[in-house]
Amino acid sequence: MTSSVRVVALDETLARARRVAAGLGVTRVTDTTWLDYLGIPVFASIRPSAGVGSLCVNAGKGVRVREAQVGAYMEAIEYALAECGPQSPSVFESTPREVGGQGFEFVDLCPLLGRPVDPDGPLMCVMAEDIADGTLVALPAELVFAPYRENQGQRVFGSSTTGLASGNSVAEATVHGLAEVIERDVSALSHFGDRSRLVEVDTVPPEVAEVVAKVEDAGLRAVLRYTPTEFGLPYFRASILEPDDDQPIAIAQGAGLHLLRDIAAVRGLCEAAQSRLTGIHGGRDDLMDRVNYFAEPGAGGSDRERLATRELRAQVTDTTGSVRYSEIPAGTPVDSIDSALSELRKALSSAGIERAYRVTLSTPDLPLAVVRVIVPGMESFEPGLKRVGPRLAARVRAA
Repeated sequence: MTSSVRVVALDETLARARRVAAGLGVTRVTDTTWLDYLGIPVFASIRPSAGVGSLCVNAGKGVRVREAQVGAYMEAIEYALAECGPQSPSVFESTPREVGGQGFEFVDLCPLLGRPVDPDGPLMCVMAEDIADGTLVALPAELVFAPYRENQGQRVFGSSTTGLASGNSVAEATVHGLAEVIERDVSALSHFGDRSRLVEVDTVPPEVAEVVAKVEDAGLRAVLRYTPTEFGLPYFRASILEPDDDQPIAIAQGAGLHLLRDIAAVRGLCEAAQSRLTGIHGGRDDLMDRVNYFAEPGAGGSDRERLATRELRAQVTDTTGSVRYSEIPAGTPVDSIDSALSELRKALSSAGIERAYRVTLSTPDLPLAVVRVIVPGMESFEPGLKRVGPRLAARVRAA
C-alpha cells in the first residue's frame, strides 16, 4: 500500500474489514470522493449506533480507491471497539499514586492542564502489556476507552483517540498506533516553538507527485512542511490551500509520520484532502467545533475567523529555512511488521522514551486486531484538549 504497511494484500484486508464491520453496526461505507473536485480518494463509513461522544461518521483516505475504502472501514472498527462494552478489557479501581509507581511518573501520562488530581483517590484502570516484554501494568481506563462515560473514578485526561489503531494482527495494529503516538507528540510540541520548514517539491516519488498534481490541477495549492524530530523519523504537516481566505474551507490540513519519508508525505497530503472533503461532506459529528468556537462571545465571529485563516496561511507558506524534498532523509527501510516495530521502538529509545504499552481491544475470534497504544512521556496536547506532560512543560519554559 502506498500509505501504510500491512501483512496481507489489500483486498484481503478489505474482506476482513467488511466482515468485522458488519457485526459492529457499520451500515454503510460510501465513496465521497466525487463531492470534491480534487479526485483524491476519500470514503466515509456510517455507524448510527455510535455512543455519545464517539463518531457516527468516520473516514478513510489514500492514493488508491481501495486504500481509502479500507481506511474508512478500519477507523469505524477502531471507534466501535474503543467504546467500553461487555467485550472490553476488565476495569478495576486503583489510584494515581499506584499507577505512578510502575516505573514512570503519573505526570508522564499528561493529565489535563490545571485539573486537580487526588493521588490516593479512585482511578479506574485497565491492565496493559509492555510492547517489548509483555510485562503487565495498570493504566488509566480513561486513556484506553473513547469515550469513557462509565468512568466512576477521577477524570483527569479527557477523551481522545491517540494511539488507537487496527491491523491484520496485533503487531501490525501496534505499529500504526505507535507511529500515531509519535506523530501526535511532534504535533503537540510544535504548538510551542514550531520548527517546521517549507518543502520545495523537487524530486518526489510517483505517489507524492500524483497527489500534488491533482491538487494543482484543481486550481489549489499543496504545501508540505517538514519538521526534524528528536526521534529521527520523517514528519510532515500538509496543507491544501484555496486561492483566497473567503472560501468555506480555505485551508485543509493533515499530518504524516512514518519510518519512510515518502509514506509520511503521502499520509499528510491525503489526510489534508480527507479533512477538506469531510468538511464538504458535513456528516462528521465534531464539525461544529470550529463554528461554535468563533461564535462564542468575545471570539470575534467571522472577522476573527478570517484573520486566523490569514495568519495560518502566512505560517504554512513561510519560506524561512526552506528545504528541498530530496534533501530530507529517506527514512529507514523495513521488510516486515516486526522490523517496523523494532525500528519504532529504537526511535523512541533514542529520545529517552523506554516504555511503551498496549491494550488489545479486539477479541481473538476477530480476523482483525484493534489496540490502544500508550507511551508514558509522549505528549498529546491539542487546543481543545490541553494535556501537558514534562517534556511539553519544558518546551514552554524554554520558549
